[in-house]
Amino acid sequence: MPGSASSSASERSSIADLSLAPIGQQAIDWAQQHSPVVDGFVRQQLSDGALAGKRVALVVHLEAKTAFLATVLADAGAEVVAAGSNPFSTRDEIAAALVERDIEVHSTRNSGYEAWEKDLLSVADTGPDYIIDDGAELTVRMAQHRPDLFAKLKGVTEQTTTGVARLRSLEAADRLPFAALAANDAQCKHLFDNRYGTGQSTVQAILNLTNMLLPGKQVAIIGYGWVGRGLATYIRAMAGRPIIVEVNPVKALEAYMDGHEVAKTEEALPAADFVITATGGLRAITSRHFPLLKDGAILANAGHHDLEVDVESLDRESTSHRVVREGIEKYRWDDEKDLFVLANGALVNIAGGLGHPIEIMDLSFAVQGLGCHRLATHDYEPGVHVIPEELDHAIAAAKLAANGIELDAMNPDQQDTVDRWLD
Repeated sequence: MPGSASSSASERSSIADLSLAPIGQQAIDWAQQHSPVVDGFVRQQLSDGALAGKRVALVVHLEAKTAFLATVLADAGAEVVAAGSNPFSTRDEIAAALVERDIEVHSTRNSGYEAWEKDLLSVADTGPDYIIDDGAELTVRMAQHRPDLFAKLKGVTEQTTTGVARLRSLEAADRLPFAALAANDAQCKHLFDNRYGTGQSTVQAILNLTNMLLPGKQVAIIGYGWVGRGLATYIRAMAGRPIIVEVNPVKALEAYMDGHEVAKTEEALPAADFVITATGGLRAITSRHFPLLKDGAILANAGHHDLEVDVESLDRESTSHRVVREGIEKYRWDDEKDLFVLANGALVNIAGGLGHPIEIMDLSFAVQGLGCHRLATHDYEPGVHVIPEELDHAIAAAKLAANGIELDAMNPDQQDTVDRWLD
């Protein structure tokens, strides 16, 4: 178990309320029931003792599925310490449940950025060997604020498009002295998590927060990566009207070929009932866009950065601001119109909902957990790597098997190889 024998996890942790643990335990148990890959294939792979005694920092949105991964790592002998990858997405009951299971946690819901930064540095100060990261939030802070501990890291696995981009930037600057696995680039992650997971959970969160009807609504989606694809698919399936804004011509063409309307921001925003950012970057909606939005427009973020919707600028330019419903804030912009922001501009599906479906995170966390194990058992050169295709296929096969699905194998006479032309 994590930490020294002389102190308990509750003494080392910083959480809101340990008495919430029973509620959190129920949620973790429910996640376990619907995570056959992590609870089966991953648990089996980790039973070889490769992670025993290794310090693993788990910095992902701290909710039930994340917590279950933490328990599987701890059961494999890893010394796990956890924190949230966003100050607004932690579930306090989950943090309490992990501490009750003797896993150190530094995270509270709606803590604000200053407290969140402090929590991340507390995790850094435990001296992790490996990091399972989301957005490279802990990794980049260790590079900046704990360079000595950063240099001692043995490896990182990264969950998001944003985080992989940050790791590649460190690599390009010759500031990545260890191996990093781009879990986001694994097929069993981005093909399912980014598309189906974010697509469904974002639409669910927006409709639950607003209690509004989607059919007939025009929804501007800013960005058409895997997340944007998923959003457009679910919105159209529910009779919404997606309109795509893109700066990449290939992605824009793909959106067009998928049957969606594609437009520039000045054409898409004025009629949009909802605006959803999905870029993985900064200020997708900012001061120059506010005049384009119609009165009553609802803004939500489905990308990693809280700054995709520039709430700070909106607040500065507004004459009034108040909470009108849990998870919804109204800004009176320039004394001209009301604009509504969901979940304070944080990831709406997690800060304003329950995050991805369990079955989706079963795949994503299989990639993360096995990625961490692979770093501990293979000698990678410093730099950014992707898990091998055979491991991707093994995860997918385990998921299929859990659903009672078996596949045919290709027979030798079905393979078209160059050898038959050389006889």
